[in-house]
Amino acid sequence: MTYSVIRVRATPSASRSGHMGGVLVVAGIAVAAWISFGRHLFGIGGDLTIIYAATLGVIFAALLVITGLAVRRTARRGFETRAITYVFFFASGVIGLLLGLTLPDLTPRGLQTIISGPTQPALDIAIGIANPLGVIGIATAIIALVLSIRDSRGRITLVESWGDEDDGALVDPA
Repeated sequence: MTYSVIRVRATPSASRSGHMGGVLVVAGIAVAAWISFGRHLFGIGGDLTIIYAATLGVIFAALLVITGLAVRRTARRGFETRAITYVFFFASGVIGLLLGLTLPDLTPRGLQTIISGPTQPALDIAIGIANPLGVIGIATAIIALVLSIRDSRGRITLVESWGDEDDGALVDPA
């Protein structure tokens, strides 16, 4: 008996348009823009905006956009994207939105966040929550990216086959 590995399409030869991947690309850009520039919508944009845009915004955009492109490629190849990939993408997006609410910015009135303004102790709590949110958000985005790339390669199936060469070895020549 021999084993071989093949890639199996979820629906043979049925490639799809990949619209969901496009939606994820747009959502990834929106989350990155929110993290980078969301404070300006509330009038508390300041000196740290350029730093957030160059670091967190670029990281979130790159991870989430590449994930969306991988989901699109998965659909175009006729493979299925697993639900867990979407769960991690969604979790990263929600965490990114929360991160945008808690990121402080340096304004003429001092440090402020969207949810706390300049008031203490809410400002310190928001700043304390922002760091873990950033780490968890990037981690879930990386997991979503890895899962989406794995999905784009298809599901691997192990196939058994019986060959004539194996039958001769099992027969006793005497």
